[in-house]
Amino acid sequence: MGRIRFLLIVLAALATGVVPGDRTLGQPPTAPPPEEKKDAPPTDAQGQLMETVGLLSGLYLYQSYLNIGLLADGKAEKIYDEKAARSVLGSILTPLSTVDQQLGKVAKMARTQADREAVEQLRVIVTLLRQQGRDLTAFWDSGRPEDGAKYETTRKEAWKQLSLLLKLEK
Repeated sequence: MGRIRFLLIVLAALATGVVPGDRTLGQPPTAPPPEEKKDAPPTDAQGQLMETVGLLSGLYLYQSYLNIGLLADGKAEKIYDEKAARSVLGSILTPLSTVDQQLGKVAKMARTQADREAVEQLRVIVTLLRQQGRDLTAFWDSGRPEDGAKYETTRKEAWKQLSLLLKLEK
């Protein structure tokens, strides 16, 4: 299992509150099964860097997804006015271009195929989040139900991909 994939599993555990190997307080720790030992965190600097990038990227994309949804709901409930909603959406979407570029550089540094695939999954999610933002803007501009449906379709696909990557749904 690649380093980034390992880190994404840890991220999923943090997000769901289910920690693999969780034990009752006061009980002595038990040795992990042999298959878990091979996935131990790397001790080399590049391996640590890949794990950190994976963790931070996963958290950032998850948070971006939540922010877009909260913003859409907030505008629908008139918590945000038009100008504020568009400004906040821009502050969510604009950095995603840079994130995608940087993930492209990380993919080139990846030593394993699993790491490269994990970075590519992250980049797919970046693309979906950017599209989700464009679809939301189109819906705000037109107010047409079909534009709202397109936003909803993209939102669902972004959630599906995030859930797969972070193992959020069973």
